[in-house]
Amino acid sequence: MKKYLLIALLACCSVDVFGQSITLNDLINISNMPNDDAHNYLVNGKGFKNEYLQDVNGHTVEHLHKIAGNKTQETVIIGEGYKLSNGTMLRTVTYKSQTPQHLFNLITQAKSAGLKMNIQGADAANNIYLFDNSFYHIAVYVNRNNTFGSLEVKQKEFIGFD
Repeated sequence: MKKYLLIALLACCSVDVFGQSITLNDLINISNMPNDDAHNYLVNGKGFKNEYLQDVNGHTVEHLHKIAGNKTQETVIIGEGYKLSNGTMLRTVTYKSQTPQHLFNLITQAKSAGLKMNIQGADAANNIYLFDNSFYHIAVYVNRNNTFGSLEVKQKEFIGFD
């Protein structure tokens, strides 16, 4: 009987536990979407809100943020990238969080997804984790004080054989 009471108590206490709003798979999928689709996915599906728009080199970059129940902020930046000579747009998606555990969860997801970790190192300000595969380059930066960090997903130019 005590076991069931303990389980019920743990279930009630876990109601106030807040997780991150987005997964690595979400960020990779967003990097493949046009800005309008990515915006709709984040706003309607994940509860992010438009913070502001910015014009960078002729591209509209959108900053979306979410404040979780525990008052931690998460930000996703879409619209960055560059256009190839054939007209293909290679996009970059940036995720920022005030909770380093969210970034460590994303690192674990990258390892589980089979992405190759090329570098695990540090500079004066950040611990740096670089992952790579044929289609994406993922860079994770966690502040050395473990107070905030960011993750950046960049599409790579992939040359296939016809």
